[in-house]
Amino acid sequence: MRSYSFVAAVLLLQVVSASPITHLPISRSKVVARHIVDGRQIAHGSGLESAHTLASSTIYLEDSEGLALVSSQNFTTVIVESTSGSKTSTLIAAWGSQPIYSLGPSAGYILGIPEYIYAPFAFPDVDASKLPLQVCTFVYPEPSSFSTNFTISERDSFVVDTFASQLNLGDAITEFCVRVGQAPSSTSAASGGSQPSNAPASGSGSGDGSSTNSVPNVPSVGPSASPAPVSSQGNTGSNTDGHGASSAIAPSSVRSSDGPVASASQAPATSTPVIAPVPTSLSSSAVQPSSGTAPLASSIQSSASAGTSSTSDSVSAILSSLITNSFSASSSTLGNVSSSTVASVAPSTSSLAVVPSASGISSTSSASAIVTVSSSSASVASTMSATSASSSISASVLVNASTSASSVAPSVSASATSAGPNPAYQTTVSFAGKTYINKGLVGFGAIEGDAVDSYGETIGSLGSAVHLQSFQRDANGSFSGVMVTQPDRGHNTDTTTDYISRRHLISFKLNPYYGNTSLEYEAAKSSFPLKYESTVRYFEADKTPTTGLDPTTFRNGSIPQPIASQSYNHISSDPEGLVILADGSSWVSDEYGPYIWKYSAEGILLDTIVPPKAVLPYKNGTLYFSTENKDGPDTGRVPNQGFEGLTVSPDGNTLYAFMQSGLTQDLDSNDEGRYARMFIYDISGSPNLKHSYVVKLPVTNGKGKTLAQSDVLYLSEDALMLLSRDGKGNGNDDSESKHKDFMLFNFDGATDLVNTEYTDGVKPVSPKGVLDSSIVAAEPIEFIDIIDEIQLKRFGLHNAGDFDVSLINGKWESAAIASVQDPEYPNDYFLFSFSDNDFITTNGFEAGEKYVDGYGSTLDNQALVWRITLP
Repeated sequence: MRSYSFVAAVLLLQVVSASPITHLPISRSKVVARHIVDGRQIAHGSGLESAHTLASSTIYLEDSEGLALVSSQNFTTVIVESTSGSKTSTLIAAWGSQPIYSLGPSAGYILGIPEYIYAPFAFPDVDASKLPLQVCTFVYPEPSSFSTNFTISERDSFVVDTFASQLNLGDAITEFCVRVGQAPSSTSAASGGSQPSNAPASGSGSGDGSSTNSVPNVPSVGPSASPAPVSSQGNTGSNTDGHGASSAIAPSSVRSSDGPVASASQAPATSTPVIAPVPTSLSSSAVQPSSGTAPLASSIQSSASAGTSSTSDSVSAILSSLITNSFSASSSTLGNVSSSTVASVAPSTSSLAVVPSASGISSTSSASAIVTVSSSSASVASTMSATSASSSISASVLVNASTSASSVAPSVSASATSAGPNPAYQTTVSFAGKTYINKGLVGFGAIEGDAVDSYGETIGSLGSAVHLQSFQRDANGSFSGVMVTQPDRGHNTDTTTDYISRRHLISFKLNPYYGNTSLEYEAAKSSFPLKYESTVRYFEADKTPTTGLDPTTFRNGSIPQPIASQSYNHISSDPEGLVILADGSSWVSDEYGPYIWKYSAEGILLDTIVPPKAVLPYKNGTLYFSTENKDGPDTGRVPNQGFEGLTVSPDGNTLYAFMQSGLTQDLDSNDEGRYARMFIYDISGSPNLKHSYVVKLPVTNGKGKTLAQSDVLYLSEDALMLLSRDGKGNGNDDSESKHKDFMLFNFDGATDLVNTEYTDGVKPVSPKGVLDSSIVAAEPIEFIDIIDEIQLKRFGLHNAGDFDVSLINGKWESAAIASVQDPEYPNDYFLFSFSDNDFITTNGFEAGEKYVDGYGSTLDNQALVWRITLP
């Protein structure tokens, strides 16, 4: 399982039940090894108060007498834990294909980014009476014929040497153990100072942590160069997608026999290291990675002392350079980097610091008692899932943002204002005899367009679909929560790629800004700071991953799944809509099929809704899924115009699937399709189509082009809301958008076409673009103008004009709402929308390859928040 994770990340720990692992005593010739954490060395026999720091450890190695390291070799690391006096252990982490980086003559080495994750970092929940714990780290050199076709499915009954034997690893070059739940000694935990010793640690090699040596200090460094993968949504104690991503949950308290006590191994919310600035001019010898890993073009600062091969200052500069440059496993070359080239996803923080996030972010059932949440998968009245895993986020994640114009931290930030909405900004519409009020924009946020996820791939297209997983009001008047975002098929400006479909967890703070003063772009982002947390990818039950490649054919069987080719039998997926149910499972609508797939909380395919014949793309009487050929289907969905919108009723029993625009048989002479189909399914049991309607989409005033819909949201029995737009703005050749609106509609008086030839067959509802006189379509009305210039200007944004970072993105494709939780305004809600930046960046990485988008710039993943009143 591949992990192209970047270095600069403080990783969340996963709570798992302590599972015994038996490992055999090892007493072989070893090299010196230490953990480098928070500017301290953690050597064999050292004490460590808090285990969470090991998640952000860099493993430092030195040659020893009779055993030298080879910089062209890769390594595998295994970390286990055992209770004092016990012979059994628990697997904490295992990862492989780590390159080794030389720090210069006699300066030692550090292990780099793992390419394979056998077991993500997960620290066990233990009894206080068992402290201190013993944590041992094994490092193995990998042979040239190394096989990575191995997955650790269980953390119990695991023998370290057996694991090594299964991978043909041979002997470990080092084993060193530390004690967790024991205060560090002054000799083993002091910051900075002297050069590392070349003498091996004096441990027995049996993993009992015994040591009599006082080990010199290692220079202060930043976060890990050999991290565990970033955690992601899912059930506790297991990989969410079977490929290295794990639950985004913080470690629980250590238990005593009488109840919880303060945990020696629990991650404190404020414990985060600071990355040292990178020198703007780097010189001397270059750091040499293992073969097959990207070389660093930037060289390392020379020794501070003439005639000295290595000093603590030079080693510190080297490590800082490596860490702050966020070197990846891609084939890219990193040039000289200034201190502003690594930026936290949290926009309001310094680009050089990892900062704690709000500690109140949670998706537990206790929060659902007081918070009303809705999104494309929930109504205004729905609540958070009681089965969701806790998501108390304690640390932000750093990502590479070297080319984004928004990577510089703002000097001024927006804070929550208590005055409330300005009546001057208020607009009101009447729909179905009820009043709907838009009280204006209150928040703007963005994630840099060249940020990467826990698999090292570019974070893009966040706005294709969203689901609000949790939301709560904080004591200071701010709000915090977690948004699930789902990108589409990946970067496809030139052609489609083998991008695995996925969803991301994005934590956020909302500081509603009601002021009149126009904020600068960077300052405005602090009103809605966003922070990437984790990723879940989509697979079939046999762990075959999905792909973003164009479906050139289909799989023979009861469900003709679109696949890339007969030789590459992977389901082609272009996900657009997202609904997450109370049990954690999700429905995902697609444009390729267009199908609607059901996935488990871990991202495993469970079920497929195949739409009626009217929707399926047929050419010459056979299914024709390809979207890249000039000749499209004769009937069915138009290429790239499939199930764009998806929403669900509050009880989770009724699913609404909305085509982006008209079907092929419903197009006019200019191939415009304004009559879009809505299909409504009963999903309380086996999915069953109950209703089918037509919705009349708006068109442009000039050429009558259809303004396709990009999302739909259930508001009540009386109202649904769709997002209709043009594609103009950032990412398009035309910077001036004319139409981006949220619109209200329902099906009162509309014609139900279920069980008719319009649905079960291919009879057009609008022959040559003219609606059949026997059919009544639903007609939406405008509610919110997204491109209101006055509102955009308040948040440093603009429509039309220069193609700069503050130009509003062209494609907005999602909606979610949450209660304001204000007793004086019980019907007020926040409306969230994220944009789709189409993965446009000059610094992209996807499906194992670096890319530069031809657009010539990097687009932020922009997000907006309004305050609205619903009847």
